[in-house]
Parts: sequence; structure tokens; C-alpha cells
Amino acid sequence: MLSEQRQFEITEMICREGKASISELAEYFDVSCETIRRDLITISKGNRVRKVHGGAVAIRPHIQDDEYAVRQVQNAYNKQKIGERAALLVKDNDVIGVDSGTCAEAFARSIFNVKNVTFIVHSLPVAAILAQKISAGDFSGKVIIISGTVVPENGSIIGMKTILQLGEYHITKSFVGATAIADSGIMAGDEETALLSEMLVRQSRASYIIAESAKMYQQSFYNVCDFDEITAIITDDEHPINFSLKRKITESGAEIITVPLR
Repeated sequence: MLSEQRQFEITEMICREGKASISELAEYFDVSCETIRRDLITISKGNRVRKVHGGAVAIRPHIQDDEYAVRQVQNAYNKQKIGERAALLVKDNDVIGVDSGTCAEAFARSIFNVKNVTFIVHSLPVAAILAQKISAGDFSGKVIIISGTVVPENGSIIGMKTILQLGEYHITKSFVGATAIADSGIMAGDEETALLSEMLVRQSRASYIIAESAKMYQQSFYNVCDFDEITAIITDDEHPINFSLKRKITESGAEIITVPLR
């Protein structure tokens, strides 16, 4: 195999798996470790792979959430299928914590046929959806809105007062969004969102991350929690989860619930 072809395949492998060791690559390509070291030096001159001691890692761009109006139409079908699957976990008499965001709205639209459920929310759109569904007889229960500062762009409610209030509730199950999911855990695009999501996880007996598979292998600015703090990730099957990340999630004790899109 020509060195250029091998370097291309090494780059694709590292970007897909997130990382690789020199010894693994040498065995896979049946070349010496010194050859792989030279390959990694060449590859790391680009912007996709960084050489580290003993191997190389993929360079992940840090992402923030897009404008809310854009997110409402992005992956709308995927979000609705994820919301429908998550809603099946809501049972009679539950106390449910719901995050803000478009996945949370899809989840709220999918609540049917449960009784005496209390929803703790910090999003005006999520609260409005749930209130309308109670009025329509889709389920019975009540909606409690946590107070704080309203973000005009998306109707979420934020602030230290919001975080402290959330800390007063004992929640059966929480459904939490994410900006990114990677080896380092669940991430959010800003500090206040991360703190609210973290509090939801902390106050819940069971916590479910609801996020499209497109958010896998990304990086964002603020860590929400590690995988061992959550019950499961509910996602779609559009983008397969690589072995390294899947193993990290499952070895932490969390489950991956994959929703088929077809």
C-alpha cells in the first residue's frame, strides 16, 4: 500500500473511532511502529488529527447550538421519533423533569394516556404544549414552571434562582437535552444551560438524555455530567455510534436506546 493511501485510511479510522494507538495501527496495516510514527507526523500537519504520546486523536470542533428557529426545523423527524420513544417511559404518578429545547418539545408533544403526572419544566414552550395536552384530555396531571429569567429567543427560563428551585424537587425521571456527546460525557453550549441540565440529572432517580445521533462525537464548551450519572441515552439510528464511544457509555452502566427512523 502506498504511504498516501495508508495515511488517508489512518486519518479516516482515527476520525471515526476518535483515537488510535501506534501499536494498533502498526498491527492493522502490517507495518513497523516507526512507519506509523512518520505517518502520524505527516497527518497531524492537517486539521483533523493531533499526534499525542503513543498514538493520535481526532480533532473535534467545539460546537454551540444553532439559532432556535433553525433548530426547530433541523432533524425534526428524528427529534419527534426520539420524543415518542422517550414518552413511553412516562408512567402514572411520575414526577417528570423536562429540559428546554426542541427535543424536549418533541417529547412533550408525545405524552399520551398517563394519569396524575407532574411535570417540572423551565421552558415556556414545553409548559404550553403540556398544558394544551392536559386541556385536550391527552393525559391528566399538572405542570409546574420554575421561575427565573426568560430567554426571549427560545422561551427557556434560566438563572441561579431557577437552579436553586430545581434543587428543591425530588424527580422520578428527567429528560435532558444535549449540545454534544463525546468520550468526556454530556455537554451543553453555555454555562447556564449546563448547570440547569446538571441539576435535573442530580435531582432525578433516573435520567435520560434525548439527543439526535448527529450530536455524537462532537465537543462543546461545558460539561453537564458523566455517563455514569445517567440512566440512558435515547437517540436515533441515522449515524452509527462507534465502538469506542459505545463501550465507554455501556461500561459506565448507562444504556443506549436507539430509535429506528424507518
